[in-house]
Order: sequence, then C-alpha cells, then structure tokens
Amino acid sequence: MYAIVDIETTGSSAAYGKITEIAILIHDGKRVVDEFQSLINPECGIPMGITSLTGISNEMVMNAPKFYEIAKEVYQLLEGNVFVAHNVNFDYSFIKKEFQELGGTFNLNKLCTVRLSRKIFPGLKSYSLGRLSEHFSIENSARHRAMGDARATAELMDLLLANDSGQIDQFLKRNSKEADLPPNLAKEVFEELPELTGVYYFHDEHGKVLYVGKANSIKARIRNHFSATDVIYKQGLKDLIHSISFELCGDEMIAFLLESYEIKRLFPQFNKAQKYPSSKFGLYHYQDSRGFHRLSIGKVQRGHIPIRSFTSFDKARTFLIQFVKEHNLDPELCSLPASMMKYFGYSFKGSDEEALKQRFEKALELINDVKNTYCLFGNGRTTGERSVVLIEEGVYKGFGFFDVNESEDSLEYIKDVIKTYPDNPEVHRIVNQYKEKREILTF
Repeated sequence: MYAIVDIETTGSSAAYGKITEIAILIHDGKRVVDEFQSLINPECGIPMGITSLTGISNEMVMNAPKFYEIAKEVYQLLEGNVFVAHNVNFDYSFIKKEFQELGGTFNLNKLCTVRLSRKIFPGLKSYSLGRLSEHFSIENSARHRAMGDARATAELMDLLLANDSGQIDQFLKRNSKEADLPPNLAKEVFEELPELTGVYYFHDEHGKVLYVGKANSIKARIRNHFSATDVIYKQGLKDLIHSISFELCGDEMIAFLLESYEIKRLFPQFNKAQKYPSSKFGLYHYQDSRGFHRLSIGKVQRGHIPIRSFTSFDKARTFLIQFVKEHNLDPELCSLPASMMKYFGYSFKGSDEEALKQRFEKALELINDVKNTYCLFGNGRTTGERSVVLIEEGVYKGFGFFDVNESEDSLEYIKDVIKTYPDNPEVHRIVNQYKEKREILTF
C-alpha cells in the first residue's frame, strides 16, 4: 500500500517551519481506497508570501486542529505503508519532526515521484509536478493546496505503476537509498564518488556552485548530507543539486586549505557559516610616544593586520592574560587592569624601563613569526606522492604535490611544485592546527 502525501507549510525549513495543511491518499497499487485532508493550526504566523502562494491565511487556520489533535489519525493512515510524495524528503521531514516533538518515532519506506519519473520517463525538460501534469494532461484545479497536489501525485503514481519495469522495487530495496538522494541528481553520479579525502562541489542545473565542502571520505560525507534528519537547511539545497564534482587532496590539511580558498573565491549560496572570516578579533601591537610596547584587543578590520587572530574576544583575552603572566609584562601596557590580573594570580612587581622594553621585545618575537620560512609535509593523492604547504617569511604561499622520490629539501624546489594561493588569517589558523601533526622543514 502507498500513502501519497502532500503538505503545505509556513516555509521551506522543517527546523523552523510548521505544517498548515495535510492530505493523504491511500493507494493499493490500483486505485485510491482511502483519503484524509485537514487544515492545521501551525501555532505560528503564516508569512504573506506563503499565503499568496497557497491561499492559506492565518484566519483560515485559526480554528483548525493542531497537529497533535490529528496525529493519531495521521499515524494510523501512514503506518505500514510506503510514504510517497513529489520531492518526498520535504514532506517526510516536516511530518517526522512533528512526531518527534510529540515524543514519537517515525520511520517509513519512501518513494520520490520526482526521482521515479526521471527513471521511468527519462528525457523530459522538467520534472516539477506542474510540468509533469501538463505533459501527461493531469488536471489539478487546486495547485499549491494539499489535496489538489496529492490527487495530481496520485494520478502520476498511476502512470508510474503502469510503466514500471522494476524501478519501484529497486527504489524500495533497503540499501538503495534512492529516496535520500536529491530529486534532480542521477544516482550514477553519487555512486561514482570516491571514498577519499578531498573537496566536493554541489552544482545547480546551470553548473553554478551552490556549496563547497571537505571530507576525509567524500562519498560518506555527501551521504550524510542527504540522509541527515535535520534536512531543513540542506532541504532547500538538495532540491537545487543537479550534479556533484570533486577534487582529491590526499591530506586533510590540504582539503581544509582548498575548501577555505574555494569558499572565498566562489562565495557559494549555502556556505553561509564560512563566507566571512572566522577570526573576529585580533591582537594588535604598537609603540606609544615614550617608546613603550603596547598590546590591545580589537575587532579585525580590513587594512589592519593583527599579530594574532581569534574567533572571539574571550579567547583573545585569555591568550593575552597568559602571555602577560608567562613573560612578566606590565598588564597596564596590554590593556589589562592590574586589579583584574590579581584575580588570575598575577601581580606585576615592576622593573626598570629598559629591561621592560627588552623583555617585551623578546616576547613579541615568540608571538610574531613573520620572519619564519618553513614548509609542512603530508599525504599525497596517491601512494607515490606527498603534499607540501609553504610559509615564506610568515606569509602563506600555497600548497602543491611532489613525487616521493624527488628531493624536497630545497626552497627553490618547493616553490616550483606549489600552486600559489592568497594569504589570509584563516589559512594561518588552519596551518597552525597541523604544525604539531606534520613533518616540518625550516629554511
């Protein structure tokens, strides 16, 4: 038995949106044998844009039942049946979340009529429900309403069943995972992904990059993207994915560096968390009119390069407190009140001005490695290859790969094999994470 489902919601994200209408048609493989329809009070406001699309207003749902009031009936209709919908993960994610919030479980086999249509009726220009309805002359007098779209999906399901040559059984196999894949992505593309370290790219129908990620196992990471229960952020992305490309890196550090570069270069729509520098605060050094060295914490700004960057003010202050204590510095010269430092077990005894300046300069040399030139080695993309990252006089130059049989102890050789990439605080944060884990050669 198939449970053909369509819902209307307050938005595209199950993490934040709620169901406003639900329709369920029970199909026995030949015809519809039962049906259910109800408006639902989402217990939140319906955006005007959603109302203009669906026609469902706040007034319409004011006296409608809340989901928990119809949950038992919905569960009894769906239980034991195959959950069918056009772009099934959207409808499934909202209903699953509703049951989870009630303390229940929800786990049904799924069929996506978008993916099934692509398999059974290949070569069509579009597989949206509207376009398929036009192509197959399926009448839908109530588009963007739950029962209207559910009936259209049921008629489409009739056509899919009539023309099925084993595709439905294949989709329903336990290890198929067809229903978890994006509706517009060919399964063959996913199957050909490598279980290797690298960077992957999600593309839309025009080839534009939507998202960039890194992984120690590209295929496993992407599988997690598609099968995660919190599909809301990913749900909007999944609907847009038409293809996936990747670049092997061999080494996790290289993958991090390439991912960081590609996000800044491509500015993908769905890489919201990484579009902007993660280092929000910096430690700044200057000398006052008397020649005393001073340190202060401030927000990272373009054109003002800090000697050390941090993701938060608290982390910057913690570092500075420890720095002052380790090197016996005057906290007042580091924007740290002496009264506050007493709470951290530190009291500055004082010393002559020249000795204080010298001590400060030596401490700065340890924190500021601008003059250091070194490279870090790691795994390559093949067994006969190694990766290398070059920092020259404190500036990140890039990374590259070389044959394990070649000599890598020459700076000129390293410069020849690396591909140049721009320097920024983010790449130094990545490199610093791996300094203790990688072989280092200093020049």
